Amino acid sequence: MLKIAGVQFVGQADKEANIRTAARLVRQAAAQGARMVCLPELFSTMYFCVETRREYFAWAEPIPGPTIERMVALARETGIVLIAPIFERAPDGRFFNTAAVIGPDGALIGKYRKSSIPFMDASRSSEPRGNEKFYFSPGDLGFPTFETPFGRIGILICYDRHFTEAARVLGLGGAEIVFVPTATTFMTRYLWDLELRAHAVVNIYYVCGVNKVGVDVGGSARNHFGNSMVINPRGEILAQASDAKEDIAIAEVDLTVIPELRTLWGYYRDRRPDQYGPLLDAVAPPASRAAA
Repeated sequence: MLKIAGVQFVGQADKEANIRTAARLVRQAAAQGARMVCLPELFSTMYFCVETRREYFAWAEPIPGPTIERMVALARETGIVLIAPIFERAPDGRFFNTAAVIGPDGALIGKYRKSSIPFMDASRSSEPRGNEKFYFSPGDLGFPTFETPFGRIGILICYDRHFTEAARVLGLGGAEIVFVPTATTFMTRYLWDLELRAHAVVNIYYVCGVNKVGVDVGGSARNHFGNSMVINPRGEILAQASDAKEDIAIAEVDLTVIPELRTLWGYYRDRRPDQYGPLLDAVAPPASRAAA
């Protein structure tokens, strides 16, 4: 059996405060036996995308860079696989919403860059949303899976979780656990466990969704609902964190059940790629009746 964990906390405008809080909670999760730990989306900053301010680009860092080097030391200290999502500045000058995967020996196993970048129109919502397109380029690394000493993992970052194609590609890539670091608010609460459980069931892997919680200190009024959770391949919630305060969702997972379940249900065996051509077509959705 393997213990995995997602740690959630209230973000702050103070980057150093976020890093210290993350390190404390990661050590706590490791002390409880977790061998894989995931931090929330943009863990080292507040969720700054509500505003379009060029000065926030100064928060971006290379990978490796100062924040990730500290996470490297932390992973080595605790002997865990650590997923650390930050605001990345690439060598070519582009910017990405990226999760680094660090091994228990401190080696950088790889990284995933958020693929689908949202623009949320604040005028259509009562809560502060965000224009991530102002800050992030769409990810250019595909949907890789990462072999770690404790199992093969994949990552989807926040908005990515709404795209079933991305979740399936990770399963086809051999993912046994998919980590979903997010910074999402109560507007999407009704989708949270529904989508994550569905991904776990139809792709037959474990899912660990990791959300921020509360209102960022020094940020907007945007309120994150927490509820980080670990879900098994039958769609059952094994652990769920608080909706109001920092917390750890931690659970034991048994990766040996995955091959048996995949054989039982045949979702991969009975796929029809020859019929899925329309998925590759760039077509607009049909107009709604109201718009007609």
